[in-house]
Amino acid sequence: MNKTEQLKKEKLLTALEKSLGIVSTACETVNISRTTYYKYYKEDSDFKQSVDGISDIALDCAESQLFELIKEKNVTAIIF
Repeated sequence: MNKTEQLKKEKLLTALEKSLGIVSTACETVNISRTTYYKYYKEDSDFKQSVDGISDIALDCAESQLFELIKEKNVTAIIF
């Protein structure tokens, strides 16, 4: 892998962290197509592992917020 491609992947991972794993937003931020993102994801196991870790963090954050709303007896959150 060349340095330019590695740098793109690093920027993409940073953008994914900032967007809580939203692929479209991250791709737009670093000017990379979704096709390229999925190519990286499919072909680079280290990149895939990093992305999966970011997705887990985003899910944990969402669950945490939902539980806080449930504790506050927020009916919508309870139904959700």
